[in-house]
Order: sequence, then structure tokens, then C-alpha cells
Amino acid sequence: MDDSERNEKLLQRKANKLVKQMRVAEERAKKSGLRIYVTIGPKGGLGKTLLARLLIDKHRAAREAVRIVQIDRTPQLPGLYGDEVSVVRLPGAEELRADPLAAVVAMEPYTAAIDSSLRDGAALIVDVGGGPSASGMVEYTGKARVDNYLMQQGVRSTVFLLLLPDPAAMAQSIELGRALEVAYPSAEIVVVLNERDGKFRFFAGSAAERVWRETVAPFTFGRQTLRMPALPAGAMPPFETLGFTFTDIINTDETSIAQRLGMSRAIAATLQGDVAAWLESMWAALDDVMNDRQGGADA
Repeated sequence: MDDSERNEKLLQRKANKLVKQMRVAEERAKKSGLRIYVTIGPKGGLGKTLLARLLIDKHRAAREAVRIVQIDRTPQLPGLYGDEVSVVRLPGAEELRADPLAAVVAMEPYTAAIDSSLRDGAALIVDVGGGPSASGMVEYTGKARVDNYLMQQGVRSTVFLLLLPDPAAMAQSIELGRALEVAYPSAEIVVVLNERDGKFRFFAGSAAERVWRETVAPFTFGRQTLRMPALPAGAMPPFETLGFTFTDIINTDETSIAQRLGMSRAIAATLQGDVAAWLESMWAALDDVMNDRQGGADA
């Protein structure tokens, strides 16, 4: 037997082993039922935390147990959900030079949340900040063999990768997605097309169209996509000043909202209706993704 045949047989054995591991993981997942949802993108302002809030409040509205982790040096979710949120602040460059294990230690709240959810079955929602937080989370997932551990425990992971219709932003998101494929191979990566700044429609020959055709389209082929339409203009800011979650918005009486915002009942009812309609469409689209219905999901 020559070297090429030996290498081919070795690769075949590795492939068979990986397939077997995935089948075992799928069987465990059916028994475990634990799901982890991660929202991630290469920079801030992509809508990651907004999507995390949609996932959190969807579970809360259904009275399902949920655990929350925010990996960000400037976390936003604790302002809405308080002590329900475990915060991970990854160290800066100077801290890492002083202690190479500082990043691993900093991620302990995340690993503790995973183990807690394995015990009680609560869905785990992880909101990852941009920049160093995103790259740090991917690096930690690979180095700490998180993916292998989750597969052994039968956990199903869904990663929501956020994109905006800007050529540089799209390219950066797909680059992050490729890194996730390596570090987190068992995760289903769902591409989220955030239409806050416009539709994902581009002029032929433009830089954006080229990035879409050459980079985004190949990556999204065969994957689920989620279109996230823009919120109605001006609908959310008044509720954000009150520190309202989505469940607060839909469960609070319109008269009470009007009084707290210092506006007429009619205006308050209109704002509440705009958010509720957007929320209903988004939750329906998320249902398609979370229930593994094939094809893209449009809100």
C-alpha cells in the first residue's frame, strides 16, 4: 500500500468517526432538548442585542425558562434584565500580556451558564459584542474545545450571524462566519439580514453586489436565512427611555404607557401597535428557524 492509499484510508476513517460522533450527538440532542442561541457579528451596531432581546422575550412570553449571557465590555442587557444576565468582559491586550489565561478565566460565567442549563434545561441565549468580544469568543470556543463538549452533552447550538447591506460589513460578517465554521462546527449558522439600513438589493456591478455574489451568496447557500425588517420609524425610542422589554411593551395598558410617556392615548396606542406588529412577524420568523423548517425565514 502506497502513501496516497494510506492517507486516503486515514481520511476515510476520520470522516466515518466524525459522522458517528454527529449521529451520537443528534441522539443525545433529542433526549437533552437543550438549545443554545448565540447572536454575533464582527462589530457593534449590527442588531445583535436587538435579536437577543427578541429571543429572550419570546421564551419569557411563552413562560419558558431562559438563561442569559452577554459577552461584551459594554453590556446592554443587564439594564433590561438585571441580575438575570451573566456578564463576560474579556480582557484587553495589556491584561492578556500579563496573564495569557486571563481570557479563559474571564469566560467562566459563560461555561458556568452552560453547565447550569445542562442541569435545569433552561435555554441559553448568548449575546456577543463586536470586535474583540466576537473574535475572543470564537478563539475561546476553539481552544477550550467547547464545541466537542456541547456535542458530547447533546446540546443543539444555533448561531445567528448578523449582516447589514454594506459591502465592508458584509465581508467582515462572512469572514467571522468562516471562523465559526472551524471553531464551532456543530452549530447551525443562521444568516440574519438586518434591513434596518435598507434592503439587500444592489445595483449590478456595484461593490455591494460583488461582495454579495462572491462572498455572501456562497456562504448562505444551503443555510437558513432570517430577514429582519426595520422597526417602524420612531416606534422604539419612547419605550427604550422607559427601559421596557418587548414583553413589557405588549403587556402594558396603552393608557398607562401614555401617562408614563406624557403623550395622548392615541399616539401611545399607535406606537404600541407598530412594535407589536413587528414583534409578531419577527417571532413567527424565529419560529421557523428554531423549529428547523427548511428555507429562509422572512419577517
